[in-house]
Amino acid sequence: MTPDAIVIYPSRKKLLLMAGGSGAFVALALFFILSSDPQLQDLETRIAGIAGVAFFGLCLLYAFWRLARPTPAVVIHTSGIFDNASGLSAGFLRWEEISRVRVASLKGQRFLAVDMKDVDALLSRQSGFKAKMMKMNVRLVGAAVNIPANTLPISLEELIQNIRQKCPGIQVS
Repeated sequence: MTPDAIVIYPSRKKLLLMAGGSGAFVALALFFILSSDPQLQDLETRIAGIAGVAFFGLCLLYAFWRLARPTPAVVIHTSGIFDNASGLSAGFLRWEEISRVRVASLKGQRFLAVDMKDVDALLSRQSGFKAKMMKMNVRLVGAAVNIPANTLPISLEELIQNIRQKCPGIQVS
């Protein structure tokens, strides 16, 4: 990292809220699994409970991990952007690899979508599971790299302003 880089750390407040919400959903899912209520003992309810514990348990672990080991979520530099904002972070992306950035949303959650000139080149640098999940992001949001607003201490509009400061020629739509 150089002194002229813009370094953005995750919001501790938002991570704590994520941990609290995830913990509540883990508790609810455990209730579904362990309940002796006859109405909650069908197979679908048990499967939903197991899926809830797995998914929200991972979210809870991720939030605790980020709280315990504070590392930058995004680093913006004159040579590119380093994405470490989520479990599917892309790592370092050179400006030459990026075709544009834009605000996207999926089910009410906003992201900074980073459109790549060569998505396959990006995916080849990722692990198998991460590459598959990023490919799924392309189908859902239209971009393999998506920086979520829900853990950043600044708005996506401020993030775009910071990006424009380091790469004035970047296409924003």
